[in-house]
Amino acid sequence: MRNLLFAVALAATFAATGCSSRSDTGAVPSLTGQYRVIAVFPTNAQRAVSLTNAFKSSPGLEQRDIAWFVLGPKKITSNIDNVPDRATLEKLHTTDGFQAVLIGKDGTLKASQLGGLDIQALLDAIDQMPLRQQEMQQQ
Repeated sequence: MRNLLFAVALAATFAATGCSSRSDTGAVPSLTGQYRVIAVFPTNAQRAVSLTNAFKSSPGLEQRDIAWFVLGPKKITSNIDNVPDRATLEKLHTTDGFQAVLIGKDGTLKASQLGGLDIQALLDAIDQMPLRQQEMQQQ
């Protein structure tokens, strides 16, 4: 019973922080194996511009092989040229409202943030992944 209560408390903590690890498939086929993907789904154009600027000013994205996408109401901004079509990226958006998702190089959903974007938390999650650990050891 104590283990069940602990598991429920842990799940509630992840829900409250808006960041959870999951193993659902969330592949972006054209990027799998090449990039870790962060896709952000803002609720309006002004927030899309703000999030784009946050990504542009964040250090450490390139060294972690991150392709980021901000899916604004009218356009998609990214740090890469070969942007997948909107329909492919929108399949990653699993809730109503704001969401940020992290997809690993293996094409699976690693984390989701609701309500706001915490780039550093996503980078920390990436740095804990076994593949990233191997990459850091090889550098």
